[in-house]
Order: sequence, then structure tokens, then C-alpha cells
Amino acid sequence: MTKLTHSILASMLASLISTTAMAQVPAPAGTLTVAVGADPETFDPHFNDLPTGNTVDLHVLEGLFRLDAENNVVNELATEHAFSEDGRTFTVKIKEGRTFSNGNPLDAEAVAASFNRLLDPAVGSIYRGLYSSIERVSAEDPTTVVFHLAEPNGHVLLLLSSTNATIIDTKALAEMGAEYSRKPVGSGPYMVDSFVGGERYRLVPNPTYSGDFPATLEAIDFLVVPEDGSRMALLETGEVDVAERVPPESIETISSLDGMQVMTPPSMFSINMEIVMKGPMGDPRVREALNLAVDREGMIQGILGGLATPSVTMPGPGTQNELRVTFDPIPFDPERAKALIEEAGYAPGELSITMVCPNGRYIKDAQICQALQGSFQAIGVTAAAQVVDRGTWTEIVSQPVAERTDNMAMLGRATAGMDYTLYRLFKSGVSANTTGYASPEVDALLAEGRAETDVARQKDIYGQIQRKIWEDRPFVFLWYQTQAIGIADRVTGLEIQPNETMHFDKVAVSN
Repeated sequence: MTKLTHSILASMLASLISTTAMAQVPAPAGTLTVAVGADPETFDPHFNDLPTGNTVDLHVLEGLFRLDAENNVVNELATEHAFSEDGRTFTVKIKEGRTFSNGNPLDAEAVAASFNRLLDPAVGSIYRGLYSSIERVSAEDPTTVVFHLAEPNGHVLLLLSSTNATIIDTKALAEMGAEYSRKPVGSGPYMVDSFVGGERYRLVPNPTYSGDFPATLEAIDFLVVPEDGSRMALLETGEVDVAERVPPESIETISSLDGMQVMTPPSMFSINMEIVMKGPMGDPRVREALNLAVDREGMIQGILGGLATPSVTMPGPGTQNELRVTFDPIPFDPERAKALIEEAGYAPGELSITMVCPNGRYIKDAQICQALQGSFQAIGVTAAAQVVDRGTWTEIVSQPVAERTDNMAMLGRATAGMDYTLYRLFKSGVSANTTGYASPEVDALLAEGRAETDVARQKDIYGQIQRKIWEDRPFVFLWYQTQAIGIADRVTGLEIQPNETMHFDKVAVSN
């Protein structure tokens, strides 16, 4: 038998297997309705910063790689990948014949265009600094993408698995303009069918999808309901199937209802007050005093209903645990805090600070903000708490450090990689470093850790970084938030990543 005959038979067999597999995929059925607490301002993965936006991007767009519900890296568009011997190029082979939902080809040129847009300083992506080790991306041929690195980076695979790195159709973006941020054209199993800002948005199956995670639902409806009580009411009446962020006082009620349960999956969300490192906040004694002023256990039990554990390092649990190092919890010591404020040269009430918190972004965020105000005032610091809507909060925390007039802001961080987490928040000059923290020691270690591939060396390097950050107190370290998701028993297969991104790959809804 000739090689050509072998090739033809192999091709026919592959086609038969593919056709049979497709025939075995059940048709999408049922509608899932989800109540979320915050409205993503954009679905553009280069600018979105909310888990609810990540959920949309995960299902509407595709990446070269993706994280599964346990934060393991799996192939999506990629078929194989390799580093060059000098570590300066990373080459990825992608699936052949893929298209965006509008029919445009999703080839290596499209992948390169998407990444080069992310890297373009004129675009101003909030994640550009995170990908600074990538100089440019090129297409070697229709199925080969080459990442040209400015420096060796042993963490590239995790970077490319983030929803920030999902592939957008830059041609459709050029045609659609601002509309693209609300109805992005992707290649994922779903498409955005409709969007009403501040109210609702709907996903429907992408009829051109040919990947490994086909749509199981006829529609996914998201309702934007910031108020806790209103979200719970919708869950209790059966108007929604899933509601995120069940407040502590509602857990027992929801759990006791027929056909309802509360899921508490692991969360890596590290919730802190991120300090703007200028003015009085530049004094380490002030930062230490503010940390000592907080009764974390008291707030966790009294306000959060136990839905958190006190911080013992900046990266949350699940952030590459093999590289994560923990320290003794910060004690509650208001007397020592008062003494430190006095040592810093401030009489009681003389030091005034302003803190900014969102309303409805994190569990009991507004109440926590008010409690922190009281804690700081108890040590002689005059504190003003500004609880603002999501849009105002985003605008404030996105300002350059030199323009910020607040002294700290509440933020939650949840990312799968240690480099991803620490580089963007603590590398001096990076756009996502919104506190102005700068340490030549940390900068050097971050560069060393990024280039290192040996896990034992990585643990030593990232351990040093975590210790230095913990000791410098650039945040008022608070806790790791526990997820609480209300879900009807008629829903099966829902998985939730530790970064609070929902996976609908296996979801079914029964009557």
C-alpha cells in the first residue's frame, strides 16, 4: 500500500471520527439565569477587571491556553508549544481552519494581531505591563505563532492562559469601534446576543464553534443586581438559577429552602486596603500602625459571618501554592498602633486620611469600610471613608499615583500565577502598580524570578519577594474572601475557579 493511500485512509478515518464525535454532542438545551452583583464595564479582555467579565470572555473568546476549574493549564487553540534553547522565543502551533463567529479566519496572523494590540502602548491596556517580557508576536505560517521575548520568562504559559490573553478579532474591532467592548466577536462556544448596561446581558451558542468545550445551554442570562437582598429575593422566588455573593446573613435561609443550596468553593481573592505610597503613607511607621489597628478576626466573624480567613501573605491561597510562603498573622494591637502614630510625629487626630471602597464589589465591602474607619479613628487617625459606585471606584484606583488624592483603596486580587500577581502589583513603573510601591530589591528579584525555570530556585526568589512585601506593608492586609454562591438544585455541572470565574462547560438545567 502506498504512502498516499495510507494518507487518504488516515484522513478519511479522522474525518469519520470527527463527524461521529460531533454527532454525539447533544444540542444546547435550557436557559441558565445568573444574578451578578457588579456590571462589567467592558468585555474587552485587555481592559476587563471583573470576574463576571472574565466569565463572559472565557465563553465568548478563546485563548491559546486556558485554566480549568482547578487552575490547571490546558490547550484551547494551541496544539503544541516549545521554547527556543536560549529562552528568547516561545512558539505555539494552533488548530487549523478555525474561524471567528463572523467567519473571519482565526489563524496565526489573527492571534499575532490580537497580542500586538495588547502590547501596543497607544492602546493603553491595563495589562500591558504584565506582558512586558513579550516584545512582539509574529505569524511564521498560518498555524505557527511566535512570541519574541525581551527576556527569558519561565511563566509565559500561565500568562497566556489568562482571559486577558484571549484572542479578539482585531478586524471586527476596527469596524465596530466602541460597540466591540459590549459585543466582542470571538471564536468561543457562545456569543453576546444582547447587552443592556447596568441591567442585563445574554449569551447564546456560537453556531460556528468547533472547539473542545461546546455550548450546553440555549442561553445564559445575566442580571445585574448590586443589592444583596434583591439578589437573594430573585433566588428565593426561583427567578434566577444562580446568584453570586450570598451575604453571610442569608446563607442559612437560602440553604434551608427546598431545591436550593449554597456553594462555598475555594477562593484565592486577597482583599486588602492598597496604600498610595506618598505623603504620610510613605512612613513605614504609619503603615504598620494602620495594620495593627485592624481586628481582623472580629470583623470576619462579626461582619463577614466567617466568610474569610486572615491574611498571612499577599498572594491568596491557590496562587501557585508551590511558590507561596506564609507568615505570622498581623496582631490586633491598638496600643502599639497609637505609639507608632505618635513616633511618626502626629498628635491624636492630627493625621487625616481618606480611603475609598466600592459598594457591592466584595462581601460587605461598604460595612467593612465603615468598620475600618472606626478602627483607624480609635488609634488617633482621622479617617474619611468614601463608599462609591463601581464606576467611580474604578476611575479613582486607575489614576496615576501622582494624581490620586486618596490614601488607600479596597481592592481584591485573584490570579493563578506568582509572577502574574507580584510583577504587576509591585514592579516599579508597571501600569497595574497603582500604589507607587517601589523597591530596587523587589525589582531585581522579580526579574530574577521571571527568568528562572527551576522550581526550587523560584520558591527561594519568590519567598524573598513575599517576605519583603509583607514587611514593607504597602497594603493594610485584611483577608482571603470565601466564595458563597446560591444555586438551585435544578442546575448541575457548574464549576467555579478560585478567581471566581464561572465555568459553564458542563452545565445543564432541568425543569
